[in-house]
Amino acid sequence: MKLYKTTLAVLALMAASLVTIQPADAAQQQATATCSLWVPSRISVGATYNNFLARFGAGCPDTIYTAVWKSTPAVTPNPQGRLEFTYGNRVAQFGFYGTVPPIGTITWTPAGGATNINGTKVADLASATSVSRCASAVALTGGRKGSRTALLTTVSYWKPSSDRYIRWANKQVLIQYQDIGTSTWKGLAYVTTNSVGQVTYNYYPNRTRRYRVYVPGTSSIWNIFSPVISR
Repeated sequence: MKLYKTTLAVLALMAASLVTIQPADAAQQQATATCSLWVPSRISVGATYNNFLARFGAGCPDTIYTAVWKSTPAVTPNPQGRLEFTYGNRVAQFGFYGTVPPIGTITWTPAGGATNINGTKVADLASATSVSRCASAVALTGGRKGSRTALLTTVSYWKPSSDRYIRWANKQVLIQYQDIGTSTWKGLAYVTTNSVGQVTYNYYPNRTRRYRVYVPGTSSIWNIFSPVISR
């Protein structure tokens, strides 16, 4: 009889322990991580085929085996523009043709949750955004003769329907200068390109300066600075 009572007491203690542990386990299972997505914030379209990399950001457990986002508008050839991280890879590649690029804001939204190798959800997925526009290009060359400095600017942009860069005609750009030994850039002149995307500017600084050109963007073409030259 004494052994029977002792056994009942032990069983009762074990049952009480299970009752207190179960709620804690349930709460722990519900508290999943949130995995963020790193994608380029600025996507520049400037080639026949454009490749980019995406990777896991903060909060992504090492146990993730599969995670999928979808893109709007579609940025991958997969259904729904799906960006797929599979087989435990933490980097994924995506790309598109330069003749049919997505232009504007791209929204990356979760297509389910992140799962481990057994298919068990281990993290929620966070949304992300990118902005895609066509690339522009600018070249600045210059020469000095006596006190005169001549600056030649050539501007181009990627045109999807042509599948190549074309000259940017009638485009207003800003020439800037920087005095040697200073860090401040100042505006020199606004000039407009001709029908072949070029413009020459002559002036007489009577000293060596650094120069660059700023090309403003549009809703579909990125802005850009030229490399710096000294003349």
